[in-house]
Amino acid sequence: MLIAAGFLVGISTRYGSGCTSGHGVCGISRLSPRSMVATAAFMTTGFITVFIVRHVIGA
Repeated sequence: MLIAAGFLVGISTRYGSGCTSGHGVCGISRLSPRSMVATAAFMTTGFITVFIVRHVIGA
């Protein structure tokens, strides 16, 4: 599962043209619309994933 998660992070970093912290810290401080959308997408995906794992699957 960790290998699959790492693989998805790598693909997403390449697809998103940067890492989550780069978009979240540097991009938002520069008021970059692209980084704001990317950070919102990362955060939303994280919230949904935690909800599913904790409340739907019950792990």
